Amino acid sequence: MNYQVLLLFLNAFLSMLLGAVIILYILRREYLPVIRRLEAERDASAKDES
Repeated sequence: MNYQVLLLFLNAFLSMLLGAVIILYILRREYLPVIRRLEAERDASAKDES
């Protein structure tokens, strides 16, 4: 098999993987505090209803 084609696909795969990791890191950093706040509000309202 042509090693250049293999190198091209490996490069594309690693680029996609790196992009996905960066996007997940950014989304987690931005939205994790919001998710925790909403969960705390939900737990507090569930406790008040009980």
